[in-house]
Amino acid sequence: MKHLLYISAGILLLVMCLLFTSQKQQGAIAQTHTTVTEDDTTPHEKSKAIYYWRTTFNLSEQEQQFLQKHDINKLYVRMFDVALEREEMSDIWEVVPIATTQFISDVPEGVSIIPTTYITVDALRDMQYNEERYAKLIVERLLAMARYNKCGEIKEVQFDCDWTQTTQSIYFELCEKAANLLHEKDIELSITVRLHQISSEAPYYVDKGVLMVYNTGNFKSTRTRNSILDIEDIKPYLKARDYPLPLDYAYPTFGWGIKFYNNDFEKIVTNPEYELLTEAEYIRIERPTTAQILEVKNAVEKTFGKPASGNIIYHLDQKQLSNYKDHEIAQILSYN
Repeated sequence: MKHLLYISAGILLLVMCLLFTSQKQQGAIAQTHTTVTEDDTTPHEKSKAIYYWRTTFNLSEQEQQFLQKHDINKLYVRMFDVALEREEMSDIWEVVPIATTQFISDVPEGVSIIPTTYITVDALRDMQYNEERYAKLIVERLLAMARYNKCGEIKEVQFDCDWTQTTQSIYFELCEKAANLLHEKDIELSITVRLHQISSEAPYYVDKGVLMVYNTGNFKSTRTRNSILDIEDIKPYLKARDYPLPLDYAYPTFGWGIKFYNNDFEKIVTNPEYELLTEAEYIRIERPTTAQILEVKNAVEKTFGKPASGNIIYHLDQKQLSNYKDHEIAQILSYN
């Protein structure tokens, strides 16, 4: 059985991979249940934000200029994924961190970093009855990475998970335990909210949510017009209701190609211009226009109200962002 090693920050990254595979037989430590009431909430500071979703944090000069030009002061950085993986040469499956982001660039001045982790549903299922232990491991790893990479003062941490009805109770328990730990450090916990989750309950001890208004359609279907964003896919979810969490909204500023062979889905293509096609193959190019994004943005705000603190775009990639003009980016980020 592997054991967690507590060491100095100087060699922290050498043992990051051990962090999730430890303490397998230790009992859970009870945490105080924290209830957030309306009296406890405070208005969120207005902000413009963007996601960074690559495994190497290495900002180009153009990307740094983009942040400055659009007054973006929050950067949601994916630090690692939490997945269920099988041990090498073994039939044992464990919840472990994978695809850890390596920092090459320094964090830009004046930009707050929100350490973010994506949790797979398979990993979530395996956490059942051990939510407190995994919450502690995830929170500790996120904050340790932020310290090691000099990310500045951390005011918020975000969990990203496509939880379902069958995994809702596990995820809510995980969020509760994580929120308790973070609130002791005066750090907020936010979660992503997908459209299919908007009509469900929400973990009330979480401080806010980010409604992910992209990847709304079935990319594998030949009948889909644009799987990244289509107002027709959004409309069924636009039913006025009081969602339990303050919401910000994230909109897509990226595109890709969907490759089909004999009308069957083959793969997502990030650089469709370089794909060689046979007679039986074709690529559906998908990239939402600014007009389409703004139409959806207006519809979302009419239903759920203005964002609690601001809008977010996905994601910081100069090649993708070059398809949008500066005034278009400003319109998408605007929350007035």
